[in-house]
Amino acid sequence: MDEKDERYCSIEESLIEACKEVNLMRKGLMPEQSDWREWLEDLRKKYKDDLAEDEGVVPKKKVVARW
Repeated sequence: MDEKDERYCSIEESLIEACKEVNLMRKGLMPEQSDWREWLEDLRKKYKDDLAEDEGVVPKKKVVARW
């Protein structure tokens, strides 16, 4: 088996952990998760220098031939 094919944990373990998290959420014991917009804004602030360099790159448009 290749290294890339090995899993960090088994599917069974992953499902068990997910169920535990859902139960904690239902009981109100999980910490409040931030909104994805806040997460994205935090990433933008963290990597603002890297993003500034890439602003000049314009992706090429793909044109479909018309018949």
